[in-house]
Amino acid sequence: MKIKSIDNSKDYSLSDSVFKVPMNDQAVYQCVIAELTNARQGTRSTKNRSLVSGGGKKPFKQKGTGNARQGTSRSPLNRGGGVIFGPSPKYYFKKVNAKTKQLAFKCVLSEKVKNDALKVADSIDLKTGKTKDFVQFLTSNKLDSQKITIVVSTVNENLMLASRNIQYVKVVKASSCSVADLMNNDTLLLDASALAVMSDRFGDKK
Repeated sequence: MKIKSIDNSKDYSLSDSVFKVPMNDQAVYQCVIAELTNARQGTRSTKNRSLVSGGGKKPFKQKGTGNARQGTSRSPLNRGGGVIFGPSPKYYFKKVNAKTKQLAFKCVLSEKVKNDALKVADSIDLKTGKTKDFVQFLTSNKLDSQKITIVVSTVNENLMLASRNIQYVKVVKASSCSVADLMNNDTLLLDASALAVMSDRFGDKK
């Protein structure tokens, strides 16, 4: 399979084992859910009655007040008391088999090619870190006004500076991008070296 570069119409070969794989919704679903789950910090926390400071003194005498008996002012029933069934720190993790991950990446890349949403550029080297130069690059290649993920082999400082101010553009590395990164866009743009990295990363190992 061949794909033309948006820069100079140069042909690039796409491996059928990576870019022509039937869609497997379950594999993609499992990977995306696992990625989103594993990204959670799990640090939210509240104090229960044993963690709230104070409350060692009995708030009022046991009998004669007409109130229900209480042994601490830090009861969850009182203002300033602990929280009943509040959230506590938790470790979130979902495991996905390596072959399932590999399949999910291939499915997403293949779907992008099938829908003509995968583009290849010879290089995305900007001379400056100015946003207007990057916007001009997108406009000249008809990539403006759409959500786009740019996959590069090595992150160029000028590209990061020029793109970080644009809400609908995200730059990721080919060696560490996730399934969610590849999915969450209208167009996926790879430079030539990133295409080689992706083909090597997800291709069949002999």
